[in-house]
Amino acid sequence: MGRQGGEIGFTIKTRRPASCLPGSLRQMRDDVDSGLEERDIRVTPPNETAHKGLLTSSEVRTRHLVDIPLENDAMESCGYLKFTDEGMKSNVLQSLSTMRKNRLFCDVVLLVDNTEIHAHRNVLACVSPHLMELFSTDAGTLNGSAAASDCKLPCYRLNGLITKHGLMFLVEYAYTGSLEVPDEMIRDVYLAAWQLKIDSVVKECARHLVSELEPDICIETRSLPGIERNRRFVQEVDGYIAKHFHLVSETAGFLQLPCILIEVLYQTRQEMLHVAESSLGRLVIAWIRRQMLEEDVSVSSLLERSHMLYLALDNSLQDCADLPPGQESESDLVQDYKRLVLKCPSNKKHRKSLKTPGRPRMILYNRDIGDRVETPEQAMEMDWSLIGCSKLSDHSYVALVTLNGNLTRLSIQLRLNLPTTPSPINTPDVMSTSVSRDEDLDEGQQPELFCEVATMSAPKCGLGVAELGGKLFVCGGYDRAECLRSVEVYCPETNSWTQQSNMGEARGRVQIAVIDGIVYAVGGCNGTTELDSVEYLSKLDKKWKKMCKLPLARSNAGVCALNGQIYCIGGWNGQSGIKQCDVLRPEDNRWTSIATLNIGRYQAGVTAYGGRLWVVGGSDAWNCLGSVEVYDPETNQWTYGASLLTARRGCGLAEFNGKLYAVGGSDGTHSLNSTECYDEESKCWIAGPNLTTPRSNVSVAVVQNRLYAIGGFSGKTFLSTVEYLDPATNEWTTFVPQTRANIESVLENSLRAALQNVQRSTSSTSSSPDHLSNGGRGDSATSGDEQQHTFQPIQTAPSNNEYNRQQHSPKVVNVSTATTNKSALLEDEDSDVTGVDDEGRSKCVKAAHENSIILLQQLAANKCTEIANGSHHHTS
Repeated sequence: MGRQGGEIGFTIKTRRPASCLPGSLRQMRDDVDSGLEERDIRVTPPNETAHKGLLTSSEVRTRHLVDIPLENDAMESCGYLKFTDEGMKSNVLQSLSTMRKNRLFCDVVLLVDNTEIHAHRNVLACVSPHLMELFSTDAGTLNGSAAASDCKLPCYRLNGLITKHGLMFLVEYAYTGSLEVPDEMIRDVYLAAWQLKIDSVVKECARHLVSELEPDICIETRSLPGIERNRRFVQEVDGYIAKHFHLVSETAGFLQLPCILIEVLYQTRQEMLHVAESSLGRLVIAWIRRQMLEEDVSVSSLLERSHMLYLALDNSLQDCADLPPGQESESDLVQDYKRLVLKCPSNKKHRKSLKTPGRPRMILYNRDIGDRVETPEQAMEMDWSLIGCSKLSDHSYVALVTLNGNLTRLSIQLRLNLPTTPSPINTPDVMSTSVSRDEDLDEGQQPELFCEVATMSAPKCGLGVAELGGKLFVCGGYDRAECLRSVEVYCPETNSWTQQSNMGEARGRVQIAVIDGIVYAVGGCNGTTELDSVEYLSKLDKKWKKMCKLPLARSNAGVCALNGQIYCIGGWNGQSGIKQCDVLRPEDNRWTSIATLNIGRYQAGVTAYGGRLWVVGGSDAWNCLGSVEVYDPETNQWTYGASLLTARRGCGLAEFNGKLYAVGGSDGTHSLNSTECYDEESKCWIAGPNLTTPRSNVSVAVVQNRLYAIGGFSGKTFLSTVEYLDPATNEWTTFVPQTRANIESVLENSLRAALQNVQRSTSSTSSSPDHLSNGGRGDSATSGDEQQHTFQPIQTAPSNNEYNRQQHSPKVVNVSTATTNKSALLEDEDSDVTGVDDEGRSKCVKAAHENSIILLQQLAANKCTEIANGSHHHTS
C-alpha cells in the first residue's frame, strides 16, 4: 500500500472462476499464482488537506491495471521470497501413484476385458489426448458401471486394440513417467499407446521394435493392427524386409501368409530372361488391384485357383480367360485354362479383353531404372505396395505385397506360350516357332522396351496444360500446401521433364492457352483470393510478362483458344459459379465480354471443337452438372448440347482424332476414372476407355497424337503421374515405348545415378557388408559378393545374392570409365556423360544400338554400378 501524488493505492487479489483453470495438473500448478487476478485500487480524496487522508466509500474509484511482473530488483526491495521445491514434481507423482494403488480419491474406472483399472481422470488426461477428449465429453458412456466395485464412479470401457496388459503399463507410465516393458509385451503397449494417442510412447515402442527386428519376427511386426497409420514405422519395417527378403521368405511367418498363385505367359524365351522382377511384381499388383476395386473380387476368391495372365496391348496384365479368340497366343495351354475358369463358380466377367502385342515387350518402372526417385503418391500408396521380390529359380519368383493394406504372398511363374499353329499371316514381328525363339533374333524381332511415363516434379492439380512446340507445357496448379508458380515441360521423345522460368505470380486452379507459340495464363487463385491478372511467356527472352486484366477476378474458369482469340468462360468469383464470358484479342490487349452462359458454372471442361466452344459439366456451387453448352462465335449465342452420361466437375476436355473426350473429374463424391466420347453421328455421349487412375481436377492436352491426362486428385492423394490414351489400342496407359534415339539418354541417366550411389557407398563406412570398398580404383574388379545392386523397390540391397551373381553378372559393354572421368561426371551433374572419351563414347553408342536389350537388362538391375566401378573397355 502506498501513496503517490494525492492517490492512495493498494493491490488486492481475487481468484478466477474454476472453469477458467486448465485441466492439466501441470498447468493448474503453474497457474496458481496467475489465477489470482490483481486489481489496483487508487483512492483520491476530494480535498486532501481537509480530509487528511480520510476517505468515504462514495469517494473510492477502482480501475484495472495491466499485471506487469516485477523485476528481480523490485522483488528483492519488496521482500520477495522465491522458492522452488525440486522434489515437488516427483513427490506429487509418487503420491498420486500410491493413492491410485490404494484406490484413494480415484474418480474413474477403465474397463478392459474383465479387468477394472482405477485411476484419476486429471492424471490420465494429461498424458492421453484420447482420454482427455473422452473425459471432456463426460457423456461417460457409463457402460459397465454395474460391474465396477464402486458403481458411483464413472466407468469407460476401452475397446479396439487395447489389451489389459498394454493399458496397465500405460497407466503406470502416466503416474511415473517411465516404462519398463518386456519384449513380449512391446506390441501390446504400442497398440494401446497408438489408440490413446500417446505419441511419445508410440515413437519409443516403434524405435525399439525396429531396432530389435529379426527375419523371423518382422512379418509379425509388419502385421500389427493399425500399423499402416504410422507411415514412418511402416517404411522402416518394409525397408528391413526388402533388405533381408531372401531370409524373410524362408521364415514360418512368411510361409503362413495367404498366397495368390500367378502364371504369366510370354511369347519368347528372351522376354523371360530379361524380366525385371520388381516391375513384374508391380504389374501383378496392378492386376490384382483392378480385380478387387473394379470387379469387386475378394482376396478369398483370388486364393481359390491359379491365375494365368498375359501382357496386353495397353501394357497391363490381363486374365487369359478374356483373351480374344482366334489369336496366335490362344494356344492349347490358354484354351485349357479357359475351360478351367468356366468351371469355377466364382468366375465373373472381367473388363473388356485386349489383344496381345504382335511383338515381345519388356516393361520397366522408373524406380527399377534408378533415374527417378519414388513419387510422393507412390510412397503414400502403402495399401498396394511391393515390399520384396526375389527369384527362386529360372522362371519362378516370390513376392511380399500389401493388398488393400493386408500382407499377402505372391507366387509368380513365367511360362512360355507356344502357339498351336502358325499365324495365318506371317509377319517378321511375331515368332511362330520354337526354333526361332531360341535363335538369335534380328532387330525387328527384339523385344520392345516400355518404360513408365516420367512423373512431374511434384504432385499437383488444377494446373494449366497446353501443347507447345511438340511438348507438354505445364504451369501453376496447387498441392496440399500452396498454389504454385512453377513451370515445367515434358518431352515425349526423351520421356523427361525440364524446369522453365517460373510465372510472375502463383496460380492454382488456372488454365492456359497458346496462340502463335505464346503461352497465356489467365486468372486463377493465389491461395488467398481469386485473380484478375493475366501474364504471357515472351518468345524473345522467355520471361513472363503482365498484360491487360480480366474484367472480373475468377478461378476455375475454362480457357481455350479459337480463331486467334482467347476465351475465358465462367469460373468462380469467390462466392458462386458465374455466367460471365470474355474474349481477349492479343493484338488489341483488351478483354471484351460476350454472351453469358445459360448456367453459371466453374470447374467445367472447355475446349474448341468444330469451330465452336464446348463447355461440359462443372458445378454451380451446389451440384455437379451434366449439362453441355455450345457457343457459336458467329451468332454470339449459347445453345444446349447433349448432356453427359455422368454429371462431373473438374474434368478435362479435349479434341482427339476428330472426337471430343471428357476425361475424369468428380461426381461430387468420388474422383472418377471414367471418360466419355461425343459421337458426332448420334449426337450423344458414349462411354470411353477408363483411366488407369481416378483423377479429379485433371488437365488434358494432345501432344504428338497422344491425349495426355496430367496430375489431378485421386480421392486420396494429389498426383504427379501422367497417362495417355494410346490411339493404337484405344486404352489409357502409363508406359511409353523407348526408341533407339533415347536409349543412350536412359543409359546415361542410369549411369549417373549409379555413380552417385557409388559415391555415397564409398563415403559411408560399412553400413552394408556388400559396400564397395576399392576406394575409387577403377582398375580393380569386384567379386560377386561385393557387388551392390539397388534395383529393389525400397532402394536396398538385393535379397538373393546367388541369383544376382548368376542373372546379373556383368556383360561385355564398351564403356570406358577412367577414374578421373568418373570424378568429373560426379562433380558436374548437368554436363553430358564425361566418363568416357570420344572414341570410347562412340563405341558405347554403337554397342548400345547393336544390342539394346543387353544394355536395358543392365538398366533394370542397375548394373551400371559394376560398370562404373570395375568394367573397362580398352580402345586401340
